[in-house]
Amino acid sequence: MAIVAGVLLTLYFLGIVFVLLAPHRGPDPQRGQAVGCLMIVAGGLLLLGVSLGLGVAFDLTWLVDAIVAVVVYPSLILLANGVYFVVRKFRQ
Repeated sequence: MAIVAGVLLTLYFLGIVFVLLAPHRGPDPQRGQAVGCLMIVAGGLLLLGVSLGLGVAFDLTWLVDAIVAVVVYPSLILLANGVYFVVRKFRQ
């Protein structure tokens, strides 16, 4: 499960980097605030990634389990909601 959590953290971080590097359409007064917020979230993801690495390196199962719970379970809920939406859309 630590590998899955690591892959998900990497994907989350790459998504934020993609959004930060995407070209913007024009001047937007909220862009600076959005970039700052995304950088804080990216820093949190990096902190989780480093904590996961330390948990795996030093065999701290409680830390790895906590990070897996924080990272994997919300993505499973999102996946279940996506499947429900697709099934509901096709039934109509």
